[in-house]
Amino acid sequence: MSIGLDAGRLCLVSDRRRLAEIAGRAATDAMALLVEQVAAAAAAGIGAFQLREPDLDTDALFALVCTVRAAVGDAPMALLVNDRADVAAAAGVGVHLKERSMPAARVKAALPAVRPIWRAVHDVDGARAAGPVDALVAGTVQASRSKAAGSPTLGHAGLAAIVIATARPVYAIGGLTGASWPSLSATGAHGCAAIGVFLPRNGEDIAQAVGRAVRGFADGVD
Repeated sequence: MSIGLDAGRLCLVSDRRRLAEIAGRAATDAMALLVEQVAAAAAAGIGAFQLREPDLDTDALFALVCTVRAAVGDAPMALLVNDRADVAAAAGVGVHLKERSMPAARVKAALPAVRPIWRAVHDVDGARAAGPVDALVAGTVQASRSKAAGSPTLGHAGLAAIVIATARPVYAIGGLTGASWPSLSATGAHGCAAIGVFLPRNGEDIAQAVGRAVRGFADGVD
């Protein structure tokens, strides 16, 4: 029996500045590197991409979404903008809502072009109150560089409780790699969302990093 996770159940979350830093490139190259990473993820069969670049103004964010859409082409990858339902509607993509963002029902009624709708949750109450979303992203499961040191974590038990509390697919997030999945799979989580595991290591280029991460999830190894 396979312990691995198919690429279609993975979600790449963006961090263009960290990507450029680790790739040893100038900050001015960050946008181009991010687009290269998304294209590599689409080619590898990764099922979803969350554009999480909160410092970008509206025009820059919209332009980046459009560039990402073009790079992905016809690949079956769900594209989601973090929190900005207005930008998602203008670009014809999905939105990833923060737990305290606009209610999903309001987004669905006012902006029917926004699909899919995902929501971040951090506990059972958040999962139960999520509304008519297509998926939940639950975390932080383990300590993560994306969160401040000492931030609370769900652990496996907290993740399992969220899965039980909802009928929606649940993506785990927070410090996860392929080696995390064999034990996480017992929680009933649908998939994983991540930033760090997809970043280059040891001289890899971007496509090699994405390929290594996908194989790691498939094989249950780091």
